[in-house]
Amino acid sequence: MNAFLTRPTFNTPKLQQMLADAGIELEVRDSPDVCPKSLLFKKALQVDALLTHTEDTIDRGLLETAKNSGRLKVVSNMGIGFSNIDIETAKKLNIAVTNTPTEEAFEATAEATVALLVSIARRIPALHMERKSLTEDPAPSFSRPTAVSVRNKVTGIVGMGRIGSRVAKTMHHGFNNQIIYYDIANKPELDRDIHSKLVKLDYLMAHSDFICVNMPLNKHTKNLVNADMIALMHNKATFINTARAGLVDEQALIDRLNSGSLHGAGLDVYSSAVNTIAESNIALTSHFANFEDQAYNAMTDLVANNVISTLKNNTPITPVY
Repeated sequence: MNAFLTRPTFNTPKLQQMLADAGIELEVRDSPDVCPKSLLFKKALQVDALLTHTEDTIDRGLLETAKNSGRLKVVSNMGIGFSNIDIETAKKLNIAVTNTPTEEAFEATAEATVALLVSIARRIPALHMERKSLTEDPAPSFSRPTAVSVRNKVTGIVGMGRIGSRVAKTMHHGFNNQIIYYDIANKPELDRDIHSKLVKLDYLMAHSDFICVNMPLNKHTKNLVNADMIALMHNKATFINTARAGLVDEQALIDRLNSGSLHGAGLDVYSSAVNTIAESNIALTSHFANFEDQAYNAMTDLVANNVISTLKNNTPITPVY
């Protein structure tokens, strides 16, 4: 049996060894860049398993081409999300799709969300860039922009799933924040624990000091936080997105930031449009929210075990459908 990894991952030797021990030979593309689509098509015809990252586009055309060869059995995605894969087509063609929803990955992303929130609230990115542009500390002045407090505020969570709920607990227990959230259903146990409240999205956007987007991207949530929603945020609000860029009207957010009518934003996911942001109190972290050693070791194990279990037993461990 053969598998193809689209680019080196966190612990490629460990991944190769786990698969080799199961009788699966792993070919690893040696470039760190996103895999070209032409090569993805070629390898999908030649292997039993594709090991992908969330930047790799696995669309209908690729899946149908692979199915015609009769080889491809599983696409094992390294990441919690899987919006890069055409799930409906994969299901129709009986090609398994797996992801890596490890507890460590949820914890890592939640920690990154809170870290971005606190850093923006305290104006750390802006202060850092200011000091880097000088040869000595700036003169003290009470006319300079101030940080905002994190304690005793309102945090709005867009998507109270396994990541959003962790963010909510941290903000409530750690900073005494009132938690409001938007989701498809209320969370009774969480509501009892932290006194959180399910609200409509427009209410959340208008009444939150900190807004954290932690919702999966799909056809129902695309552009959920649209221009009308972004216009509702008050002028000292902090906006954090560690989910997917497609959930947010990016240009509307950039326009508000550049107008100086938001406190700032921490973005882990975005397009090249962020290059036009002039506001200094911004943190851009290049989709690294869950990139930590503990999380990625666990994700490496799960990617390998998903491939092994699917190819050996036809039973993926964490199927997405």
